[in-house]
Amino acid sequence: MTDSKSQWPGTPYWCDDNSAVYCGDSLEVIKLWPRRSIDLVVTDPPYGAEFKSGYGQHKAIHGDDDRAAVPGLRAAVLAPLTDGCHAYVFGFQPDELPGLFTSTADLVWDKGSIGMGDLSLPWGSAHEPITFGVYYPDQYSKRKQKGNLVARQRKGSVLHVPRTNSKQATRHPTEKPIKLLRQLVESSSSVDDLVCDPFAGVGSTGVAAVLLNRRAICIEIDESYCAVAAARLRSASELLTKAVSL
Repeated sequence: MTDSKSQWPGTPYWCDDNSAVYCGDSLEVIKLWPRRSIDLVVTDPPYGAEFKSGYGQHKAIHGDDDRAAVPGLRAAVLAPLTDGCHAYVFGFQPDELPGLFTSTADLVWDKGSIGMGDLSLPWGSAHEPITFGVYYPDQYSKRKQKGNLVARQRKGSVLHVPRTNSKQATRHPTEKPIKLLRQLVESSSSVDDLVCDPFAGVGSTGVAAVLLNRRAICIEIDESYCAVAAARLRSASELLTKAVSL
């Protein structure tokens, strides 16, 4: 039997054959992967939102205080992406991430209800922007894209997926629904591709990737979230194994 750890560079917090969780700063951990080694990035960077839960059940999110830092941060994290592959960045519109992508689309997640936030405000957000980008490490070198991906079939820019009820979102304050993440992963990757979330939280992107028979890298700086992500990815791998064996 293959040693799972031999598949993953460095020292994962947890890993199996399908996925790995790394505990640390994404800017440092991502250096373990060479250029053109990751096939898709789906992530929700914490920077700049200064999240406030009306229910007071969640701690502050690490790094959630400097929106201006995101473009430079994005460039470093996206560097290992293969030419012509895709990235999804929650919470930002394309013009807030200048110079990172050759082409972009402005997507909107319609949550179907008012989300968490500062209850002192008279309006509550029921949507969230998502930047979709096509990434070329070499600006003028447009090599072969994954033209057979589902994303090549034109879709509407509004994704209608109900968010997790605020009182049920006990694992992470900004946890994304697996149904939503599956749509993004399935649209922009193929079976066995390597999907990365450099701000993984409790590993929802990784879970979606594993359930779709992709491989996943989850990087998270908060060890308590890493523990939750590892448990969820283990369960996802078990579900995938059972489905394959049927």
